[in-house]
Amino acid sequence: MTVSLDTNVWIFGFLGADIFCEKIILNLPRFQIIMPDQIRAELERNLPGQYMRQFYLLALETGVQFDFEPVPQSYITMFEQKGLKKGDLIIGAFCEWRGVDIIVSDNRDFLRGLSGEHCFQVMSPQKFCKKFNIE
Repeated sequence: MTVSLDTNVWIFGFLGADIFCEKIILNLPRFQIIMPDQIRAELERNLPGQYMRQFYLLALETGVQFDFEPVPQSYITMFEQKGLKKGDLIIGAFCEWRGVDIIVSDNRDFLRGLSGEHCFQVMSPQKFCKKFNIE
């Protein structure tokens, strides 16, 4: 099972701003995590340098798979009609293209805009922790 974590999950987890995001970060080795370049770029823009160093160390230690391939335009076009902002539609298109099973996000627009009609599930951090018994 492949899981992708939205930018907000990484940020809230590293900054200790959300207990469920923190728990997910602490349990990364339990899952096959794949990260689109869009999320890596958003982290670079939003996390201070010391957190980025921690992020890369953790990603290496836990086997996070980085995917730098550009998402095919056909998938982006499919997601443009959802009314999502550009970064979110690229992430959704990536998950569909790569066959990701679950994307974990606290982004309300993302949770609302991508419900049910794709190959992947969108879960809040709290729901993800509950489903996989992360304590």
